Amino acid sequence: MLRRVASVLLLALACAGSQAQDARTPRPVIEPARGGQCVADPAFMRRNHMDLLKHQRDDTVRAGARAGKFSLQACIQCHASQQTRSVAQAETNFCVSCHSYAAVKIDCFECHAAQPKEGTAFHPLVPVGPGAAGAMRLAAKVRELGREGAAK
Repeated sequence: MLRRVASVLLLALACAGSQAQDARTPRPVIEPARGGQCVADPAFMRRNHMDLLKHQRDDTVRAGARAGKFSLQACIQCHASQQTRSVAQAETNFCVSCHSYAAVKIDCFECHAAQPKEGTAFHPLVPVGPGAAGAMRLAAKVRELGREGAAK
């Protein structure tokens, strides 16, 4: 009798476990990247991409360094969908897929293009071409000196 109860209980637990497995939230659908090897380990990128992008943003704003290992532009070039040519247009696009799964709002593309550009497309007020990085550094130095002067 005890064996029979134990058998029924085990069978019930096994069935409940398989139903719970089917009821899980579906994992994000991530389209494969075009560039081959990622700039860092995928697990590292999942945990740290937002910090890397913030650091790159600071380098871009302060020094005009638009290209870099962890630039948003580099991410978009590699991870844009083959079908939509975007990382944020459809539910299966790279950024939208994971951010929807994690219930995190993407605000990058309120200002930035979600599609790779043909050639270079910079903001019209940012100097471009030879000497652009130097012009940005000079402007940053002028602002810094202005703040130091105002603090005295």
